[in-house]
Amino acid sequence: MRKNIKEIFHITLGILCVIIGLAGLVLPILNGILFLLIGFILLSFEIPYVETQLSKYANKNKIVGVWYEKLNKWMRKVFKKENN
Repeated sequence: MRKNIKEIFHITLGILCVIIGLAGLVLPILNGILFLLIGFILLSFEIPYVETQLSKYANKNKIVGVWYEKLNKWMRKVFKKENN
């Protein structure tokens, strides 16, 4: 039961961050790329396909790769998620 609540929390918060990130791409106030990256990292905790696609993109793009590594490491520590 507790695991299901964590999964639902990760997916819900991830989708919310992706939506805020998409709005941030249009609005000059928000940093859209950062929210998109955070949202996709949260989704990657529960959806393996998102994790593989995100890591492929991070390997292709050097700047995104650096931010992905930093955020992924920090978020896994905060949310107490093991690396797969």
